[in-house]
Amino acid sequence: MGGIGQLHQQVTIRTLPDDVLLKIFKFFVDEMCCYDCPEEWRMLVHVCRRWRNLAFTSPHHLNLQVLCKPPWRSVKIMLDIWPELPIYLLGYDHPNREARDDIVAALKLNHRVSGIHLQKTSYLAWETFVPLMQHPFPVLTHLWVEPYRPIQNDISHSFLGGSAPCLQDLLLTGLPFPALPELLLSATKLTRLWYRDIPPSGYISPQAVVTSLSALTRLESLSLTFRSPQSLSDKPIRISPPHIRTLLPALTYLRYQGVSGYMEDLVAQIDAPLLESIVITFFHQEVLEVSQLAKFVRHADKLSLLDRAEVTFQDDRISVTLSQELLVGSVDPKTLELDPICSERDLRVSYLAQFCASCLPTLSPFECLDIQVPFELMWEEFILDPDPQWLEFLRLFNTVKYLRLNRYVASRVAQTLRGLPAERVTEVLPALGNVFLSELEPVGPVMEAISEFADARQLSGHPVSIYYRDGNEGGVH
Repeated sequence: MGGIGQLHQQVTIRTLPDDVLLKIFKFFVDEMCCYDCPEEWRMLVHVCRRWRNLAFTSPHHLNLQVLCKPPWRSVKIMLDIWPELPIYLLGYDHPNREARDDIVAALKLNHRVSGIHLQKTSYLAWETFVPLMQHPFPVLTHLWVEPYRPIQNDISHSFLGGSAPCLQDLLLTGLPFPALPELLLSATKLTRLWYRDIPPSGYISPQAVVTSLSALTRLESLSLTFRSPQSLSDKPIRISPPHIRTLLPALTYLRYQGVSGYMEDLVAQIDAPLLESIVITFFHQEVLEVSQLAKFVRHADKLSLLDRAEVTFQDDRISVTLSQELLVGSVDPKTLELDPICSERDLRVSYLAQFCASCLPTLSPFECLDIQVPFELMWEEFILDPDPQWLEFLRLFNTVKYLRLNRYVASRVAQTLRGLPAERVTEVLPALGNVFLSELEPVGPVMEAISEFADARQLSGHPVSIYYRDGNEGGVH
């Protein structure tokens, strides 16, 4: 029966008209091929002569590409085997002389190169390749350049001939490319732009970024990360928000690392209504300005219902992740993650309070607050006397109903709440109804402190339930 079934399938497929077969081929290629394996289509052309001829007569429709991966897959050999198809070039690690010559041979065929991925490229190799990339690459759709070490020399205006009309995916790491906005004006098909580890000489003003973004109506993912505060020092930042913002109708993901002033100027000029994920790292500053960021987030419909705030103390920063809690233990992927860097541990709670006070009140009300300190970062200050800054921080969450604490921060928060006078016990976290303590025994100084707070709330007419978890056991006070 199996043989008959297979024969029936073969007969059926062989009798399909060409246009139907092409649709099947297209579905297969789209599903199976990716940036680092764009040659899965080879299986199709080895089935029979008809399939081979059909595929090679419609290479553009199927997006057929020849993968060149020196030194394992020689460019010269690949070009001898296959018809004149677009070339996808993968260059990994430090290329030896033979591999460099192979990459050079591919780059010289600039009219055929559809993808370039140069990873961990040495300075010597980059200096060999970059002169060959000053010409137009008319069919280039993907460009990833991630050198082994940051490049010193600026990328010139003539890079890619100054135009990239087919470019869809651009990732540059550690490259000083101040002329990038000029190239982007021609890259109207771009869907992803990641410019990472931007050195001081690669600085681009917020206004120049916005001007270039105005041409990228298909852009879905944007990442701008500066290497250090020095990448932005002595640069004039602060502009008046325009009356009409630049619309990015397809943008769903935004990543930024730098100073808050630059971010403020950037988001004051753009609008991304479909945005659903933001990850921001701010370098340490005396004062953080995020008022424009809060307005920007409010304009994104998918981020307007964030109701969960998770605060995690890390080695050199504080991570504040805002998300939407759908069910118990289920968090919506639409998130706003803010990571202000603060290496001075004794100032972190104060810095956190200042940061949250400047942005949280203008966002949607939060029902859940989760505070975590990893075991490896259990610092002495978390078990000392209550810090008044904890009180200032908790006051910001007057709509929170659920408070979750792990054992390494519970003692600090418990002592802060325990120290409230009876007449003011509802001034902090007035809507609180449930406290969840993970990794804690149902007895001990922390439970004693939090129980005193619960007793005071009970007397005030605003009861709070305390839940603890010990392994797989749970309980309620």
